[in-house]
Amino acid sequence: MCEHLKDRLMKELLDTLEEKVHLVRGANTVYSDASLFITLVWAGINKISLEESAEQLRELGYHVPSGDTVLHHLSHQPYHLLEKGFHKVSDSLIARAAPLFNEPVTVALDVNLLEWYGEELPFIIKSQPRKGTNTFIGFATIAVVENGKRFTLKVVPVTPLSHKKELVKELLNYAMMFVDIKVVLMDRGFYSGDIISLLYNWVPFIMPAVNNQKVTRYKNQAVERGGDIPYEMSDGTSYRMVVVEENDTVHPFATNTAYSPESIFALYKNRFGIETQYRIKNKFLGRTCSREYSVRYFFFMVAICIYNLWVLLNIVERGREGLDPQKIPIKVDRIIYLVRKVIFFNAPSG
Repeated sequence: MCEHLKDRLMKELLDTLEEKVHLVRGANTVYSDASLFITLVWAGINKISLEESAEQLRELGYHVPSGDTVLHHLSHQPYHLLEKGFHKVSDSLIARAAPLFNEPVTVALDVNLLEWYGEELPFIIKSQPRKGTNTFIGFATIAVVENGKRFTLKVVPVTPLSHKKELVKELLNYAMMFVDIKVVLMDRGFYSGDIISLLYNWVPFIMPAVNNQKVTRYKNQAVERGGDIPYEMSDGTSYRMVVVEENDTVHPFATNTAYSPESIFALYKNRFGIETQYRIKNKFLGRTCSREYSVRYFFFMVAICIYNLWVLLNIVERGREGLDPQKIPIKVDRIIYLVRKVIFFNAPSG
């Protein structure tokens, strides 16, 4: 199995990046795109800096640029060109898993925040303090959150100029090119009249309602009614409020579905699958102090490519009717080991 996986890893991870992501390069450039990608992948898989990654790869015999040179090239890449290339990489991986998406799937939308400790730049957003900072780099993502199918379908940068409604629209439109959506799950950060009105006649959704005074009054009425009640927001947007009692706490949800309160509560628990995805992706995220957005974006997207590859290889190993989707034949530590092995044993000096 290992040799077969090595071949697939080399093709899907390194060759696909070089084939799909085209970089703007100077006429006198002596290093190939592949040398930049392998430096980034090695940094991400080992959670080290680009400088350390370049030094280690050179010791293995690879002809790669210094970390500063990699950063220089990445910082001069137009964002739209990087986005187009990474979408092609993601599309190719999703296409490989297409047979698993022949039925509607549960997806989740969320915003991933990466801590920022430098000066406030145009792409930096503010949020609740965490790990000693209230400034972050933000990425909105949409992902399948069913066991065995947890692909990240699209990533959109979040800046101070971003509007959540437009982010939601962009993410859903893109996802619908690849999957049919059973229901979309969101956290209460998306709870607003304009987003609910956008979704209401478009796609099934579930999100927690914000516990303001009016919601609290209605959710108590919903408990008396057996679990749900029609609700109208201050801007006139209406939805079905569904409540679930757990440990003496009443949880109100906004939805346009006909699911029972128990089913809605069970479905919504799947949303935390996207939180799990973030924790795993962070295992593939290299270290950098760069203040250039294109560099940060490149690091994040390489981590997502490695993550999606990990999901794909697990799907292939299970077989369509093989292992239980909750069982993971290739653990995260195993994929890290295999990527290291591919790069190590394909080194020129090896």
